[in-house]
Amino acid sequence: MFNCHITGLAVARSLAAHGIEVIALDPDPRGLGQASKAVVERHKCPNPLEDERGFVQYLLDNAKRWEGAVLFPTNDEWVMAVARYRSQLEACYRIPFSELSVIEAVLDKRRLYADAHHLRIPIPKTFTLNDPKATSREIRYPAIVKPAEQRRFYDRFGVKVFRAENAAELVRFAREAADLACVAQEIVDVPAGGFYSYCSYVAPDGEVRGAFVGRKLEQYPEGFGTGCLVVGEQVSEIVERGSAILKAFGYHGISEVEFIWDPSRKEHLLLDVNPRVWKWIGLPIASGVDLPWLAYSEAIGQPARADEPREGLRWIYERDYALLAQSRPLFPATGEVVSAVWDPDDPGPFAQLILNEGPSGKYYCAC
Repeated sequence: MFNCHITGLAVARSLAAHGIEVIALDPDPRGLGQASKAVVERHKCPNPLEDERGFVQYLLDNAKRWEGAVLFPTNDEWVMAVARYRSQLEACYRIPFSELSVIEAVLDKRRLYADAHHLRIPIPKTFTLNDPKATSREIRYPAIVKPAEQRRFYDRFGVKVFRAENAAELVRFAREAADLACVAQEIVDVPAGGFYSYCSYVAPDGEVRGAFVGRKLEQYPEGFGTGCLVVGEQVSEIVERGSAILKAFGYHGISEVEFIWDPSRKEHLLLDVNPRVWKWIGLPIASGVDLPWLAYSEAIGQPARADEPREGLRWIYERDYALLAQSRPLFPATGEVVSAVWDPDDPGPFAQLILNEGPSGKYYCAC
């Protein structure tokens, strides 16, 4: 497993529960998953964002030691590194997702939205940035600029998307991000709890072996952050559209297809496809759709299928939810809740979370 933080922790716990030995590779020792008892080995490896060839060579150098291991990247850059060097790596390792051409096509927002249009899957009003000045005159503000490869965009600009308040800002930013294959998009006024994801494992023959729909109730930071409270809520329209877009690209593996509810159009709009595991994957796992296990079992030649998911479980990332609660009332984290980090049977990751936050001042009590 690569990049063993919150997402990696959920994957490690899933696989360990099936008796699988999990090895964590990460350039940063502070990843929460590395503190879990679900991980049997922890190793520091090169960061593919900084040294992609060095990272791949590290895997090749350890091929005899870990021969036959199933690779689980948890972020786009790790997925891309494995996909780019697939021909070398698959001689030693098992890779449970599509080849590079499919990954690149799915991540390219321009191709994704074009295919969605052909499939009659609605999307937010979207523009290319081939001619930024022309787009700046047509689009409604405020608007956002979205990248094909999110991590490189985030590392350069410090945000997941860029919000342009006017034409001048859009043109300036489009020039700064010209090498990152971006699109511009009009902002949809999404109501609270209006973010949905179709989560699945698709086998190489195209069969959907497990599927789940989650509804993101809270995200941190607000606006364009990541989920910190998500509930299982199966929506047939999202299942149909999510599976259709994956089929159109011929994608196989674990993925998250993101949608938003547009109250003005009264329909769900396609936003993104993430060809990998993601932050709240612990929710479908706990709901009976154990996507990492489905991918692993397929990779070792013992395919499995998930049952229908349980409805109504909630997943919470404790840190972000608590920080968000300081500013306003939130959707409640009540009922049966799955915690991203805390597990009384595996407290190490929560201890690491506290250590990562650093000292915030000592509380003195004379009692």
